[in-house]
Amino acid sequence: QLDIFEHVGVPLVENCLAGFNSSVFAYGQTGSGKTYTMWGPANSLAEENVAKEQQGLTPRVFERLFARIKEEQTKHSDQQLNYQCNCSFLEIYNEQVTDLLDPSQRNLQIREDVKSGVYVENLTENQVSTMEDVTQ
Repeated sequence: QLDIFEHVGVPLVENCLAGFNSSVFAYGQTGSGKTYTMWGPANSLAEENVAKEQQGLTPRVFERLFARIKEEQTKHSDQQLNYQCNCSFLEIYNEQVTDLLDPSQRNLQIREDVKSGVYVENLTENQVSTMEDVTQ
């Protein structure tokens, strides 16, 4: 888990802070460990006593992101920096895109726009600023 975080998560956070949109794709067969790699052990978000080394990529990335935002705001307190984090979760399975924040939204369409780039039409996007926001 730590190796994946250091090779994928740390650069992802730094790229976000540099102003780039970031995504993580977990691809593989059913039962190959995608969910474990992304989140950690089952119910790890509900249990506060999960060992730090068992955490998956997602909680580590968000914790690092929020810590780095706090660092940057402290370091540049005279500049009134404002960070906004928007988060969405989706699943692509059998060529169907499902919104994991609103599972009733199925078969969403992937679009491309000159201004926005690639996006998923009608995908739920929530503003987050703490780990509690992410886990809700």
